[in-house]
Amino acid sequence: LEQRPLLALNEASESGMDIIIKEGLANGRALRHPKLREWAQKLDCEVDQIALACILAQPFKARVLSGAITPEQLSSNLEAMEIVETIKDTDLKQIMDSCIMSSEEYWNERSALVWN
Repeated sequence: LEQRPLLALNEASESGMDIIIKEGLANGRALRHPKLREWAQKLDCEVDQIALACILAQPFKARVLSGAITPEQLSSNLEAMEIVETIKDTDLKQIMDSCIMSSEEYWNERSALVWN
């Protein structure tokens, strides 16, 4: 959703740093994003899979912390790896462009979340 750090992540990776994405599903907000839901339906996959595949398809080769807490969530998240090749050369830019949020919007929304 928030894509402002992409350039910095690519530069860090190119300098040899290991990239870890902590909030790969944007604290669950990616699962409700209308454009990601449309893409998931179009590509016949789950929303978590398309969101995580978009991260995994980036050139900086990140490790992604998905936040899965059940075996079913983990299983679904792992299937994102199968989608990476499907979107990498064709749909990735379109998916990313359709889901972009400004940093301000992203962080304002995140700060308003109710935490358990």
